[in-house]
Amino acid sequence: MSAARVLRLVAGGVVTLIILAACAGLGWWQWTRASEKATTVTPDAPVPIASILAPAQTPAGAIGRQATVRGTWADADAVVVTGRVVDGTPAEFLVRALVIDADATGTGSVATLPVIVGWHAAGEPVGPDPGPVHVSLTGYLRAAEQARPEDELPSATVPGAVWSTTVSPSALAQFWPTPLYSAVFVAYEGSDSWLPLPPPPPETHLNFRSGAYAFEWWAFGGFAVFIAARWMRDNGRVESGEAKEEVS
Repeated sequence: MSAARVLRLVAGGVVTLIILAACAGLGWWQWTRASEKATTVTPDAPVPIASILAPAQTPAGAIGRQATVRGTWADADAVVVTGRVVDGTPAEFLVRALVIDADATGTGSVATLPVIVGWHAAGEPVGPDPGPVHVSLTGYLRAAEQARPEDELPSATVPGAVWSTTVSPSALAQFWPTPLYSAVFVAYEGSDSWLPLPPPPPETHLNFRSGAYAFEWWAFGGFAVFIAARWMRDNGRVESGEAKEEVS
């Protein structure tokens, strides 16, 4: 192979490396911009529960939505849910039955909504803290949990409450007024003895346009490597005539 051909191959390799480094750098820069420009999406504004969920209806898109409810605390046992952790602290939840007003369910009939009133550190002696009979609450909906066979709902140390390890409407339906909502409502207000649960964190969406530009630059770099490899392979071949001259 002639010195000129070798020089061309070396020059082609250097140019390819420069292009590859430039594409990789520009792609990383765009990806960094995509991360820095990520938008924080806060939950939708609270809406009446009737507009997003009906009693006994599959929650589907209602989970995570903020809502407002109006109703009366039912004269039924509350539930103290054990085995929870809040901000790294072993905790217990207080869940109460809220009978939603007939004109607030969207069906014209009352229905019972499981409400997580709040939490406290596990082992702390507190009362049921019933509060006013009729309340208006703001909070968000979370998915129901699967009932466990061991949840026999024995009496808790909190007066007027029973123990459980899950927040399951299907289990609560055994002793709460029906029909029940199939989701659980987390109240923002808390109470005198029970701290409100932290609200769900906002979602962060990556900036799509900058992310797409990043992948484009990386694709350009890969294409440049492919073209350079083909060019170097073709130019690296020894022509038959050139080979005969070298032999002679």
